[in-house]
Amino acid sequence: MTPRYWSDRAQTEFAALFEDRAYSARFKDAVADTLIRGWPPNRDKPVWAIAVLIAALARTEGGLGPAGGLVIVSSGADEIFARLAASRCADGPITIEPGGRSVRLAAFGASIHVGRNRIALLRKVAEFLLAADDYAHTAAVSAILDGLGGDAAMDETLFREAVRALARRLYDYRKAHFAEGHAASGFDFIKRRLGASPRRATTDDELLALWSSPDNAYFVMYRTALLAALDFLRMRKAFAERGAVEGAASFDDPIVARGLSEDGEAFMTTAEIGPDESPLAALRESALKTFTQADLDFIDLAAATWPDGGERPRALLRLLAFHPIQSGLSNSLRTGRSKVPVEERVTCVEAMNYAEIDARLEALAERTAGWLAVLFALTSTQGGATADAVRERGLALLARSRSKSMAHPPAELRAQFEEIRAALLAMAAILSEARAGVATAARRTPLESAFGGDKAVFAAEFTKRYAPSTVAEGVHGAE
Repeated sequence: MTPRYWSDRAQTEFAALFEDRAYSARFKDAVADTLIRGWPPNRDKPVWAIAVLIAALARTEGGLGPAGGLVIVSSGADEIFARLAASRCADGPITIEPGGRSVRLAAFGASIHVGRNRIALLRKVAEFLLAADDYAHTAAVSAILDGLGGDAAMDETLFREAVRALARRLYDYRKAHFAEGHAASGFDFIKRRLGASPRRATTDDELLALWSSPDNAYFVMYRTALLAALDFLRMRKAFAERGAVEGAASFDDPIVARGLSEDGEAFMTTAEIGPDESPLAALRESALKTFTQADLDFIDLAAATWPDGGERPRALLRLLAFHPIQSGLSNSLRTGRSKVPVEERVTCVEAMNYAEIDARLEALAERTAGWLAVLFALTSTQGGATADAVRERGLALLARSRSKSMAHPPAELRAQFEEIRAALLAMAAILSEARAGVATAARRTPLESAFGGDKAVFAAEFTKRYAPSTVAEGVHGAE
């Protein structure tokens, strides 16, 4: 079966559709594709077809019966087809016209031919709508299906409202749980560019080319493109490790589905990530003034790429150097104000070079180690030469601090530092891995020449996107 980049819940709920008997991989793929994209070019056509099918069944001999609108899932595809094939209804807004291996159904001027296979597919889509989100919307969906066998089948406005309600239910589920099939995520674009096979290595230069590609109609910000691509690569790797991409296991296997991380529900984030979503949010919220806001902004940018940032040092350096420039350009175009003229800013004259970034990472690592020493001094009673040295360093730093936020009794400071313990440890780990990655990158290409080459690439791209002449022509605006 084709790999599906869905959340763990979606994988499990989709697999549950096929537990009643054996189904072919081709049929499962058809159901999955219908849930993702509908029947192109009309994404809502399948839910419209479900509505027509129920309305038509209501006009057959015996009507919907005690099952009501749920007849579509309580009856088999063969039974439903037989009922339709034995009926002929040429008058009214809902018509039935048998025709051998298929039946033509029409509702308010639009029609569809259904056979056993299509009915079987529509049954599974209806079953999915009823069971989605752990049956949270079963009552609402059931009421809509029941209505399609009554007044909604006779009134075009009510019929269309019912179709829209079903389409909205499926749209909301797609948005929450599917990476594919909705244009805003750019997922399909990334998949085409980077490939679905985990055996294919992806370089940092390919991540840059993904953003700068003329075909990129999804990502304005380099940061957004990079984070979306890293999410994709992380999913691709996880699926491969579980044998789900190129092996015997498949995504519809409940065992595989249960093995997927719950973190999958947050994949393919394309919006800007706010400070409160950072693992370092506690440092911003704390009353302790341990780092400047500029320092936290800098490390948050790096933290957004974790856990992959340390393994992609060139992509990380590009992000730290050039995202602030692009963000400034975007803000300038939005507000009409800029300390540096846009014509100059697009040339990246303000960008930190890679050696400066390396030095800043080192300084932040040293500062973080100091605050961890303060934390140790306030909270640990461990003895020994090393412990005593760390404790002495922490107490000395605390004594030298002129910040009013540190002018509190030890017990109060201890409680406040405990609140930021996890954030400090996370920051130390991120900075350590980032510095190791930059050192690796420097051994491959001297930082000075690497920065010079990347600066030329970003300056050319920013000029194309943000220079006054191109903005006036509508080439690119602010995100």
